[in-house]
This record gives sequence, C-alpha cells and structure tokens, in this order.
Amino acid sequence: MDPERQQAFIPQIKSRLTEIASEIMSTSDEAAAIPPDVSIGRLSRLDSMQHQQIALAGKRRLEDERNRLLEARRRIDAGTFGKCLLCGQDIDEQRLSIRPDAVVCVPCSQKR
Repeated sequence: MDPERQQAFIPQIKSRLTEIASEIMSTSDEAAAIPPDVSIGRLSRLDSMQHQQIALAGKRRLEDERNRLLEARRRIDAGTFGKCLLCGQDIDEQRLSIRPDAVVCVPCSQKR
C-alpha cells in the first residue's frame, strides 16, 4: 500500500482513539471498588462486585484496542501499514476500513 493511502487511515484511527479515551474515562467510576466499610447487603455487595468485574473487563478490552490502534499508527509511520505479517501481501483496504488494527489478511486469518 502506498504511503498516501496509509496516511488516509490516520483520521479514522485518531477518531477511534478519542472515542476509546472517552469510554475509558466513563468506565472508571464503574470499575471502582466499593469500600468494605460501606453498609450494604451481602447480595448487593456481590452484585456490585460482579458489575465491577464486567466494567474492568470492558476497560481491558478498550485498552487492548487502543494499544492495537497505536501500533497501527506506528506501522503507518514506518511505512509497513497494510501489509500482512504472515504472507507479506497487502491487506484489503475494505478490511482495514473496518479494522484498521488488522495485521493479517483475510486468507491468512482464515488459515489460522
């Protein structure tokens, strides 16, 4: 993929990174633990612990996506964005428009 086409993905990546930062900030309150000195029922505490774990898992998922997008941005800067890491062929631009963090082409992905 030529450098001009690679650069075209930067706004999409930046936009998603901004969304992710906002989502992470909004889940910070949900992921906070309830102090043990707060008087609530046993079932309510278990329920809040479950919600906390769900929020933490969502936050980890967002952080993983953020890291993959940052890596995609580094590949753009290095000029290697859009190349399959397994076969070296170009990754279809349609795939990259949906998943700009993709590192393998569809055929290689299906083989795995």
